[in-house]
Parts: sequence; structure tokens; C-alpha cells
Amino acid sequence: MQRQKLIKIKHAYLKMDVKEDGKEAGDFILIAHNASSSRLNFISARNLVIQNSKLLGYDFAILSHLQTDAADHFDPLIIENQAVMSTAAPVLSAALKKNRPRLEANALSLRMLRFRAEGPGKHALGANSEIMRRISLGMAVFTFTLLGCAFGMQAGRTVSKKWLFIALLLALLVLLSYLGLKEIRASPNLAFSLAFLPHLLIAISSAFRILWISRGKG
Repeated sequence: MQRQKLIKIKHAYLKMDVKEDGKEAGDFILIAHNASSSRLNFISARNLVIQNSKLLGYDFAILSHLQTDAADHFDPLIIENQAVMSTAAPVLSAALKKNRPRLEANALSLRMLRFRAEGPGKHALGANSEIMRRISLGMAVFTFTLLGCAFGMQAGRTVSKKWLFIALLLALLVLLSYLGLKEIRASPNLAFSLAFLPHLLIAISSAFRILWISRGKG
């Protein structure tokens, strides 16, 4: 249920109040298009709860269309109300996957990324890479400030373009590492290196540049 809160199902309107643990939702409303009848189906529930492998619904209501061959110029409707209903949660999840678009790691919140990173498989690797990419982006604010302070100063009278080119190359290195992290899915060590080594290199280069200026070498 928590995954469905993050995205929109194709050809459907979904609204529900998901609880923090992701196993309970209130005020559930689903309006979906039925391709076989070209009509809309309406489903509502006061509360949805996952218990073990069952999905339980309370105060459940369904409004659907009844197909007929009679040309009566109106739509026969089926209205069904249930105090309690139950279904297998994996079956419902499989049905929703058919209409669910792929959700990339960069569209998830940090909390959901941490949840996905704890799981197995390539999705966990992608989540870890995305987390490191966002940390790298946050560090870039301070890294570029340090880069500008160190390489923006000139001690001598003669302006040298050498330091400008070095600063541009360092900034380009951070940008390329940020873009490269979007494609890293198989190697956590490589993702870590791309995320943080450029910042370390800029810090060392900036410290060297400031030391160089403090000695009056320009």
C-alpha cells in the first residue's frame, strides 16, 4: 500500500491515507477504467489492513457495470456493500503491477530510498547509489565555495589562466561524477568513489592553492 501512495496507477484515480508502517490505510478510494466494458469502476473502503498474507477491507463498497446485450440506452449497475472483505495480498499486488509504471530511484524520497537499500538485489544497489548521489550534491555547495575562494584569489600582478583551467576541470569532474552515479548499479565501491573522491580532490587542491598564495607565489 505504501508503494501505491507514491505513484499514479495508469488509467485510474487512487486516494488513501497510508499509515506510517505501510500496512494500514484509511479513506480508500479507487476509480479505475475497465477496458472490457469502457466504463469506470468505483471501489471505496473505510479502512484497509494487511494481516499476514491477507488484505482486509472494512465498510467496503463496489460500484461496477453489468454488461448486457439489450439496447435499453442505460447502463445496468451493480452496487455491492460489505462490512468486511478479505483477499490475498500477493494477488492484489500482482494485479496492480500490470498497470503500475516503473518507479526510478531518483523519484523516491530519502526515507523510501533507505527502506529499499535494506533489501536485496539490484534495487538496493540503485538506492544506495542514489543516496550517495544526493549526499554528493549537498556537499557540492561547500566544495564549490571552497573552490571559488581558493582559485579566485590572485597574489601576483600577472593574471594566470592556468589556475582558472584547473578550477574548471575540478568542477567538471564533480559534474561528471554526479551524472555517472545515475548509471552505477552493480558496484557500491565504484559508486562511493565517484560520489566522494572528486570532493576530496577539490579540498586537497584548494588547500594546496591557499598554501601557495600564502607564500606569495601567486
